[in-house]
Amino acid sequence: MRKLFCFVLIALMFSSNVFAQGTKEQATTSVATATDKKMSDITIAYVCSELSDEIFAMQVKAMQDYAKKIGVKFVYKACSTTGDKITACENYISAGVDTIIVHVNDGPAMESVMKEAQKAGVKFFAYDTNVEGADAYFGYDNYQMGYAIGKNAANWVKKTFSDKETVLAASCNYPSYNFLKIRENGYLAAMKDLCPNVQFVIQGEGGYTPKGVTSGENFLQSGKKLNLIVGINDAGCLGVYEAFKAANYGNDKVGIFGCDATNDALKAIAEKEIYRGTITTGLVAAAPQFIDIAVKLAQDKGGGNYTSPFIAITQDNIQDYL
Repeated sequence: MRKLFCFVLIALMFSSNVFAQGTKEQATTSVATATDKKMSDITIAYVCSELSDEIFAMQVKAMQDYAKKIGVKFVYKACSTTGDKITACENYISAGVDTIIVHVNDGPAMESVMKEAQKAGVKFFAYDTNVEGADAYFGYDNYQMGYAIGKNAANWVKKTFSDKETVLAASCNYPSYNFLKIRENGYLAAMKDLCPNVQFVIQGEGGYTPKGVTSGENFLQSGKKLNLIVGINDAGCLGVYEAFKAANYGNDKVGIFGCDATNDALKAIAEKEIYRGTITTGLVAAAPQFIDIAVKLAQDKGGGNYTSPFIAITQDNIQDYL
């Protein structure tokens, strides 16, 4: 009886080892398949915001070019609302793409469609605003970005005005996006900390150049002799710039400061008139990194959080960035 028990035990051990070895080989084969996925078999989808904001158009073009260079498929859909972005994600999930990159402006609102994507085996890459549980995130501390915009403007104010002079300012904001409200809070705090003589006396919506033009016209019609315009991005501030130039408003004591370092903003700064500064986050330069992160996710590698530094551009160093 004892001999029979030993024989059965040995047989069971042998069977378990064979089963474990088979399971291990199957798992290794499965991982290798995902890891070794060919570039030509990978499709990256980008759900971005409206391309009327030049920075997004520049970013998409750079992503297209790099994707073509490395041989992956790249598709995109420009959307104006969170609802449109959710619909675009659902369509890409149905199409079976490998990774979806989403310019998120409302994290909680995107959680459901993110989980839907992940359940279907599609990786979810959040940009600008994180979504809890995303496979990857690329973004910035928007308060610190706003503070950098404000600091850039404050440096000009200190060079241009005495501490005893009151500097009248306008905020070119975009309150419908929470992360942009946070960015605005950042530059308002910077001005309060660094230039207490700056008083924000009016605000107007920016975000896109046409909205900025309207805000600029309203600023002019307010009758307030504004010295400073600070905004959440270049697109809106460029609209204010257009309105001010059309009205021939501006002198050595008027300055406009934005963020993104779009081509049009850099050209405006190079004119050495009233558009005096911007902040570059390296977003367009980071386009290849976006695609590389998305490809690694498609291959079941990588993930995590990514960011890039803020660099101030002014009329003093503009030649380095044109």
